[in-house]
Amino acid sequence: MKIWAFLVGVSMVVHLCAADLKGYFMTHVGESGRQSIVEFFERDGKYYAYGFANVDGSGPKKDINNQNPELRDRVDKGTVFIYDLVPSGKDHYKGGTVYNYDSGKEYYIKISLEDGGKTLKLRASVDSAGFVGETKVWKRLTTDEEAKYFPEKPDFSVVEQSLKELKERQKDK
Repeated sequence: MKIWAFLVGVSMVVHLCAADLKGYFMTHVGESGRQSIVEFFERDGKYYAYGFANVDGSGPKKDINNQNPELRDRVDKGTVFIYDLVPSGKDHYKGGTVYNYDSGKEYYIKISLEDGGKTLKLRASVDSAGFVGETKVWKRLTTDEEAKYFPEKPDFSVVEQSLKELKERQKDK
């Protein structure tokens, strides 16, 4: 019985020490030459992300490369572009999709957190196993860095509307 209690205790400590995906990150420099600030959030056991600021201070960009002509007038600010990630072990997430505004295409995605959650490695690929793709490195923002970009953050109702529209499109597929 003591061994069982010890194992449960160790399991709880490991779980508590796991980094949480929720929070703010600075992306890699994209094909457009821009670098963004994104927030990850959890809803119903799945993780999502939306962008809300550009490091260079430039404004929102229209989704002109979207394969769906009806979506080409939407802007990237507040629009969910990473969706349906689920935890797959300590500091790992899989099963999601990432939309690339520069190419207008969707890719399978896996994410791992390293350095106690300070570094995010995003693997985007054309195959669900992740063999054919690219890995990008993002950096978690410090509290001071977050404060710099908060004035640009949209009301969360904008993000919720984006997520609702995304789920409606997924049903139509």
